[in-house]
Amino acid sequence: SGWRSELADHMPTPEEEEVAASYALELAELTFNSKPIINSLTMIADEERAFSHAIAGVVLRKIGSALADKKLPIIYLLDSICKNVGAAYKNHFAPALPQTIGDAFDANGPKVRTSLQKLVDTWTGVFEPAVVAATRARIGASAAPAATAAPAPPGAAA
Repeated sequence: SGWRSELADHMPTPEEEEVAASYALELAELTFNSKPIINSLTMIADEERAFSHAIAGVVLRKIGSALADKKLPIIYLLDSICKNVGAAYKNHFAPALPQTIGDAFDANGPKVRTSLQKLVDTWTGVFEPAVVAATRARIGASAAPAATAAPAPPGAAA
């Protein structure tokens, strides 16, 4: 929620809007876990580092609006941008991680939950310890395995 108000308070320039719209179009191609698409989107994020605020907003909104089974590839993109481009983006993504990852975790079954937990385990040294700890706590990564952490929601695939 913190990042939403921060993004809402920021009035984008026409150039930021253009970069964001262009990035959103490219991001629409990422509907499955595709390393070439993730690499391409990471390179664009690097080239457009001056617009990291706008691009981070596009990525976070896309994760939020994507169907449950389409969230993981976009989260892998977020991970790639933070690990390969760095600080310009980490500062925008970090405040949103516990909620963003937690919501994706809640929306998915054991397979995706395990993938999310493994991903968060790679964030030590990438994000501030407090961010990693808050994200781990939100998804119960330090507790029981995903499959036994909570009963599956009605209609969820086991």
